[in-house]
Amino acid sequence: MGKPVTVGVDGSASSMRALDWAADEAALHGRPLRIVHASVWERFEGATPAEDLPDGRTETAALEGIITDAETRARERRPEVRVDAEVVPGEPIDVLVRAGEDAFALVVGHRGHRALMRHLSTGSVVSGVAERAWCPVVVVGGSTPGRPSGHRQVVLGVGEGTDAGAAHVAFALHEAQARDCDLMAVHARSRRETRHDPPDLGSSPAADTLLSTAVPDRAAAESGITILRQVVDGPAHHALTQAAHNADLLVLGVRHRHGPVRRELGPTHHTALRHSPCPVALVGVPWPSPRRPGTVDVG
Repeated sequence: MGKPVTVGVDGSASSMRALDWAADEAALHGRPLRIVHASVWERFEGATPAEDLPDGRTETAALEGIITDAETRARERRPEVRVDAEVVPGEPIDVLVRAGEDAFALVVGHRGHRALMRHLSTGSVVSGVAERAWCPVVVVGGSTPGRPSGHRQVVLGVGEGTDAGAAHVAFALHEAQARDCDLMAVHARSRRETRHDPPDLGSSPAADTLLSTAVPDRAAAESGITILRQVVDGPAHHALTQAAHNADLLVLGVRHRHGPVRRELGPTHHTALRHSPCPVALVGVPWPSPRRPGTVDVG
């Protein structure tokens, strides 16, 4: 069945939406689902106020209930998917990064449980996981519906220097093929680009070449999907967020900034995570890679 789709849960509504999306993703790709909960509770003394936990349960009861409820929910939603669930001691970022070492994708919710968030910033958890995980990280926001939106389109952000072997390109193609939907490749031209190539109905030979290089026609023939290309003048975060309104998934590459183990999210990533109406997949551009540079392991 291959590597699992792994999802982190903490009992929050956001993590339950992430769980639903992860279960659907596992079913879509014929993969098992692994549910992980980091037992950060035991690091803090005293009972958590009843209003912060479901049904006024104590920390211990809540810890047991979170993973049990999540497993039951996933099995009821997708009976055909093999589900494994476990509680792992440790801080959320460390636990999730380790869980992602052998995952097809790592799925997290954008907002965590408010009792937990007194000790950890949601943004720091999402950023920390995305910067350190070796597998693609999918962040499911609060506006994501419980079922696929039905737009039947995956949007791929394409920056300067992106080639057809880039990891996020491969991931986006794989997702579009599994969904049997269109892939929309979007490039937002920077001011520097428009200075050398004045705007002409939002497109230009240079930008068109960039998109065709990143997502060539042969990719459509090989995957059997329709590839659309769009050039937009203006900030990338605005163009991608707008495109996400008509998408089931937004895929962005994250380049390494501090060596092979550390990546850094930029303004475009953070804006997409805050405002995208659909899930956002953050895919690292490997450096160095034991495989062909830019390939995604879909084993």
